Amino acid sequence: MTGLVTLVLLAGLVALTPVITALAGRASGWLIGAAYVAAAIAFIPATQAVLAGDTPEWALPWMPAFNVDLAFRIDGIGVVFTHIALLIGAAVLFYSTHYLDKGRNLSFYWLMVAFTFSMVALVLTNDLVVLFIAWELTSLASFMLIARSGSSGQAPSFRTLLITFVGGVLLLVAVGFIIAFTGTTNIVAALTDPFWAANPAATTAVALLVAIAAMTKSAQFPFHTWLPDAMAAATPVSAYLHAAAVVKAGIFLLIRFSPAFHTTPAWNGLLITAGLITTALGGWFALNQADLKKLMAYSTVSQLGLIVAAIGVGSELALAAAVFHVIAHALFKSGLFMMVGVVDHIGHTRMFGRIPQLFRVAPISFAVTIIGTASMAGIPPLLGFASKETVFMALRETPGAAALGWLALIAGAAASVLTFAYCAKIVFGSFVDGPEVPAEKLGHEDTVMLTFAALPILASVPLAFMLPTLEKLVVPAAAAALPGTDPHPHLALWHGISPELIASALIIAAGIVIILIRQRAWEFFTAATLPFNGADVIDVITRLLSRLGARATRLIGDERGAPHAAAIVGLMTVVSIGGLATVLADHELPAAQANLSRPIDFVLLGLIGFSVIAVCFSRSRMTATVALSAIGILATIQIMAIGAPDVTLTQLLVEAMTIIVIMLVLQKLPRTFWKYPKRMQIRRGVLAILAGIGVGGMTWAMAGRRERSDIAMWYLNEAPEISGGNNIVNVILVEFRALDTLGELTVLGMAGIAIVAVMSTVRDKYIDPPASEVPEMPRRPWIVLRPRGSMAHRAVSLAWPNVVAMQLMVRIVGPILAITSALIFWRGHNEPGGGFIAALVGSAIVGLLYMSTSKDRAIGPPRAPLFLIGGGMLVAVLTGIAGLIFAGSFLEPIHGYILGEHFSTSLIFDVGVYMAVVGLILVSFNLLGTSDSAFTPAGDDVLYLGEMHRDVVDHERTRERTDEMVHGELAGPMENMRGEPPTAEDYFREDSDHTRLSRSSRHIGSGTQMKERGE
Repeated sequence: MTGLVTLVLLAGLVALTPVITALAGRASGWLIGAAYVAAAIAFIPATQAVLAGDTPEWALPWMPAFNVDLAFRIDGIGVVFTHIALLIGAAVLFYSTHYLDKGRNLSFYWLMVAFTFSMVALVLTNDLVVLFIAWELTSLASFMLIARSGSSGQAPSFRTLLITFVGGVLLLVAVGFIIAFTGTTNIVAALTDPFWAANPAATTAVALLVAIAAMTKSAQFPFHTWLPDAMAAATPVSAYLHAAAVVKAGIFLLIRFSPAFHTTPAWNGLLITAGLITTALGGWFALNQADLKKLMAYSTVSQLGLIVAAIGVGSELALAAAVFHVIAHALFKSGLFMMVGVVDHIGHTRMFGRIPQLFRVAPISFAVTIIGTASMAGIPPLLGFASKETVFMALRETPGAAALGWLALIAGAAASVLTFAYCAKIVFGSFVDGPEVPAEKLGHEDTVMLTFAALPILASVPLAFMLPTLEKLVVPAAAAALPGTDPHPHLALWHGISPELIASALIIAAGIVIILIRQRAWEFFTAATLPFNGADVIDVITRLLSRLGARATRLIGDERGAPHAAAIVGLMTVVSIGGLATVLADHELPAAQANLSRPIDFVLLGLIGFSVIAVCFSRSRMTATVALSAIGILATIQIMAIGAPDVTLTQLLVEAMTIIVIMLVLQKLPRTFWKYPKRMQIRRGVLAILAGIGVGGMTWAMAGRRERSDIAMWYLNEAPEISGGNNIVNVILVEFRALDTLGELTVLGMAGIAIVAVMSTVRDKYIDPPASEVPEMPRRPWIVLRPRGSMAHRAVSLAWPNVVAMQLMVRIVGPILAITSALIFWRGHNEPGGGFIAALVGSAIVGLLYMSTSKDRAIGPPRAPLFLIGGGMLVAVLTGIAGLIFAGSFLEPIHGYILGEHFSTSLIFDVGVYMAVVGLILVSFNLLGTSDSAFTPAGDDVLYLGEMHRDVVDHERTRERTDEMVHGELAGPMENMRGEPPTAEDYFREDSDHTRLSRSSRHIGSGTQMKERGE
């Protein structure tokens, strides 16, 4: 299928854009724009096939269980919108090479390409699910393109996302209903299903959902506010997304769904009414604007309203007129948006009254702007005149009484007077009526910017005289919108004397009068501005919703953990005790299995109970931590006694790592727990006892009273044959339940990323406060020592001599642990082990390295943890995709033999698990363990005049390490809280002259500190 080549080219371009921008920088627009042109050329054979009456199709099963295919079908609608997306996109990208600041501009080019790919996929797909996904991708891309404009684009981008999100939800509901009603995700089959004619109520409901969803993206009243708000984006973004692409997605949706709904009265009435209101309001608000770019935005709103009204009419002529005006609007409006950048470049402002007189210094720009605005105003013999005349003809076919058609025509013509007026304001306000400014204070006409801004406008001029040829493109689109029809719109510049021609003449006459009295007219419209705008309305709605949300969360909004824990534990206690009582009262429990208890169980129970009591009654955090560790170790012994080596290894290693992290965090906490009132302690104790009774009773009643389940026996009997592995636990985790494991892996990885994200929002002084502000500061022992410089003095006053032995030990133990980790990983499919346990063993090396350092220092390269977490998740997902492609199901393992040894892709999945676990441990150690010298014996803080003070040695602290995990080595902590990138001055690397530790070195004797691992 030739049209598929276009999609493949765009998908490849998405992947290659980072490389292109790295090599070409701002000039990447030439290469990417050329790729767009190549994609358009590759689409020509498909276009020719459509014009010949064919509809090329291609489909690949995607989710067979849900009958969802990656299906694409090229018809007249897809041809029109694909060429608009590619050709206008190419012109905008060429224009951008001189508009953008010098630099890589990766976010701009990457998001533009991603948007184009999503838009082309949207207009070519023949599957409802794919259509919805592509629809949402266009929303996300446009949101990010606005947001990348900096602080000025943040609020507008979120308001845009809010409105388009509403439309996305409505479209999702509509798609769900359509699939449920018709039983298919195929768009053509669903929209031509007999269900719609037989069920008018359901048809009306779905039609309204689709119509409103499309109106949110095509900026129709009352959802029009986001488009002017989005003008915070760069001019090339506005020219492409808001004139030729994203707003056209809403128009496309209406045309695409017309086969099912074009005769539905609610569809007709809503679109015609909303479209004409939008046309009038857009024109009025455009004349209110003092900013040229905002005026362009409202003019787009107005023109889109006219197209929506034509679609609402639903006749053959009306849909042909809508497609015709889509083409004309894409040409003149994209060019005019780019001309805004040209005017701004020359006059250094977009504000009316401040824009200098430019018609003398920029005559070509003046001429191009006149042509573009004349086409938009509907002045003959330009393309905009022909398309608007056709729309007027369509409005007279409004369903219902004949008077409604005349009323629609009058409303459209009246709104078009405002169109002529704002077109005049663009020309005179930008080039004629401004102050005279010396030429040396003005910019110059950039040849590249002017050329590609003028290109779509000038291209529309000859098209006005080639309407029979253009009709060959319009007719297939109208026929696709109304299957089974044979539209003949007869596009022409002259249809004889007609009501539409008279309306156009009256519009031009009224426009000339406005030009003659333009100063008074502009003053009137400026004074007629509303005291608020759409952004203000959205802000008010947002504040009201926020207040309602705040009131709704007061019941559960307590920041303390105790109320939440009490509610959860209390409910669990009621359910467990009540359920246990009900079961014992109404049913006789099955007999317990034999040999469930052994003497060692009672010994362990007593020890665990004692440890629990120690945790509950200890005032010291350290004592509570030791007792908690004892509970974990004793539970590990219990698991081992049952005979579960896999779980035993996991429990033991997790317990060890958890306790180490807790000990690191204790550095930042007071040494003792807060002493609560006795009454509160009694209440909590009673709740804890009842909870223990409830959970213990439920465990006693429901566990150990049945034989092995059927599924357990199936795993035991069948899993070795299916998977080739004898370790049932590991096989379940990485093969049969791999999707669950992937979910847990994702949670684990996101936990590490969340730690970094949270820490990066807190300033350094709040994470690691000055020494003098830390309560319960331990005092250093001041005892009589040998003179400074002696070994005895260093052994007590310095930390590094005391870790020499441990560092030498790590050199022996580290490789042993690494080999052990590799062996556990390798054997996991057949014997106790696997990626998770192996990762924990490997993480023990990290723990030993951390504890063998003489001062608080990060282990490993700064960015390694996040690379490991992200890389591990990526490896796991790619393994799943390989299963989908080569085995037919996501995460299904692929088995094979290499040198006679059985291998499975689940081994690669385990590599991802290994990487992510090690990454999380590194994040935990390197961030949670940091402190301002920690006031520990290894610290460098000193007691002076009764207060602790930071010594001259400055250590890496939590915020600095957090920033370095994202950006690499830095000179110190960053002060931002919103993710701003570091400046060049923030980067710094200091080289150390210290030597490495070896068996022959004499660091302790000489008193010279060695260079430690990682430094």
